[in-house]
Amino acid sequence: MGYEGWQSLQIFTLKSEYSFLLLKPINMRKIILSIALTILTIVGFINNANAIPREYYLLQIYHCSTQKQIDHIDVFMKSTYLPYLHEAGIPKVGVFAPIDNDTAVDKKLYVWIPLKSIDELESLDQKIEKLDPFGFDGIIHLEGLNGELPYTRVENILSKAFKGQTQYEKKSTLKKGSPDERIFEYRSYESASEIMHLKKVHMFNEGKEIGLFARLNFNAIFYAKVLAGARMPNLIYMTSFKDMADRTAHWKAFGEDAYWKKISTAPEYLNTVSKADIILMKAKDYADF
Repeated sequence: MGYEGWQSLQIFTLKSEYSFLLLKPINMRKIILSIALTILTIVGFINNANAIPREYYLLQIYHCSTQKQIDHIDVFMKSTYLPYLHEAGIPKVGVFAPIDNDTAVDKKLYVWIPLKSIDELESLDQKIEKLDPFGFDGIIHLEGLNGELPYTRVENILSKAFKGQTQYEKKSTLKKGSPDERIFEYRSYESASEIMHLKKVHMFNEGKEIGLFARLNFNAIFYAKVLAGARMPNLIYMTSFKDMADRTAHWKAFGEDAYWKKISTAPEYLNTVSKADIILMKAKDYADF
């Protein structure tokens, strides 16, 4: 090999080594990036595993035409239905009656059942399906004396807790008194379209309306979006107060709060509610709230 050939070989070798050195940092960056992505994936799995699961809520509304029917359902709830749900692993069940039931043509009883997962609802349904419809199990025999109808109809609403409050509030500063003056306020917000509904839900979660309720001590029990019901799209929630004067004072403070004025006038949240129902209720003394 001549001098020129030897020189060319040396230059080629140097170029090859230099190229290898250039490749090293690139490969190292790829390795570091791969490790970082792996760590992030693992952290994500851990966070998902540790995340508090969102509850489901079954709201059963018994519509009655007479006070006699309401009284009959009360007996059924106290002696049969609530013990049945407790035995099924549901420790707390709410039963509420609108404060205007006495004068209303359509008298109602609201039964609120919190579920840890949708599987609990399936389990309850399977238990009922296994019962003999010609038997005498009290859980399916609600008829009154002489075969009288126990109610006009039952309305079921299935909802899922907001991600901003994944579980219902187990503690409250409000205690049952004698007489029980507590007021439970149930609200239903319907929207004209799915996008408007999602914006209203966003207002509660990312818009931090839930945080505003907490800061003003509204004793909110739950917030949820309706998955199945007669009115869709829809969200529901319930707050509670010491008495009617306490409710009035809380809503006054809410309306005057600077943060509420800010989000309620934000363009992205305008006109997101097409129909709002506000129902003031009292808790039944035999229930768990």
